[in-house]
Amino acid sequence: MFDWVHFQYPARIFLEKGSTHKIGSVVKDLGSRVLLLVLQNEQYNPDELAIIKTSLERYTSGCIIYDDLEKRPGFDELDTAAHFIKQSRADLILAYGGRDTFHTARAVALLATNEVFAKELPERREPLKRPPMPVITVPGVFTMGEESSPTFVMYDHASGELYHGNDPRLFPAAVFMDPAITMAMSEAEITRTGVAILAAAVEAILSKRANDLSNSMALRAIELIMRSLQNLVKDTSNQNARNNISVANLLCGVSHSNSWLGLCYSIATATNLITGMDFMMAMAILLPHVMEYNLTTSAGKYVQIARALEEDIHDITVIEAAIKAVEGVRKLYLDLKVPQRLSDFEVDKALLPEIAGMASAFPLIKNTPRELDQNEIETILIAAY
Repeated sequence: MFDWVHFQYPARIFLEKGSTHKIGSVVKDLGSRVLLLVLQNEQYNPDELAIIKTSLERYTSGCIIYDDLEKRPGFDELDTAAHFIKQSRADLILAYGGRDTFHTARAVALLATNEVFAKELPERREPLKRPPMPVITVPGVFTMGEESSPTFVMYDHASGELYHGNDPRLFPAAVFMDPAITMAMSEAEITRTGVAILAAAVEAILSKRANDLSNSMALRAIELIMRSLQNLVKDTSNQNARNNISVANLLCGVSHSNSWLGLCYSIATATNLITGMDFMMAMAILLPHVMEYNLTTSAGKYVQIARALEEDIHDITVIEAAIKAVEGVRKLYLDLKVPQRLSDFEVDKALLPEIAGMASAFPLIKNTPRELDQNEIETILIAAY
């Protein structure tokens, strides 16, 4: 099936209830002065944040909270955060929150150890010489595995400049996934993030860089979503279902941190940045349309996806089984009452060409198995509208 497989995941993973209570005992081996990074719009479960801070203070020589950033920062704000880290003499970043927090942490981890400004990164062709500061990630919600990735996205609203960074040195030093932290999530949040895990897992499988190792993790993530997402939405006290979604979240992240994401992620990123629509909901809405676009080039993979989605694919052709995979996603959406149109979120149709233009320039678009241009991206957006 393949000539050569490259797969790496150097992070230590701690998946257990109450794991954050002992986070300091792990951190002390990685750094002595910790910067605790939290975005204001992703300060989930403040009580848990206090527990983390207490554990860090017990085992390290210092814990500095940096919560000056209201939301995902622009280039100047990233430079300010990196300067603060240098002045504080921190030697480790612990990022607590969601996907924007993790993207921010990885960006400033690079900026804080190198003499470079954020706006200069898009112009560079070679990796920065100095390794980034170590980063530990603690998701406060399900993040479709973004806590595990070595990539980050920077977007400057003032200039409209978008940059996607990927550096294997940015793999987290450790990931703490405590299912108990996610207890504060509402049914709507569980649904939104759960279908985003599904979307990212499917896209990881469709990736040009996918291999048997990454696919096995992504397929298992899909199986766990199918088995447990509806159960957790119906009963948020179902601990077994919550544990399964936590595992799915981690598996999805380890998978796409190697295989990379592609078309769905690129369009969802552009939709989020241009319209403000929730990124994970954009991922979910776009998924069936992206699957339809790639169907003829990856039919064999769709058979595996259909099986993971618990679709009956006996005695039918490969193409029919592939179509079943798309139908399986749509059936799950109907069961969960997931909106299936961009227009349901008041996205201005006049912005679709601009979204398509930004998505077409996003580096991960090249990871899509079927080549496409801006016009074809716009066609997908119109179908999803």
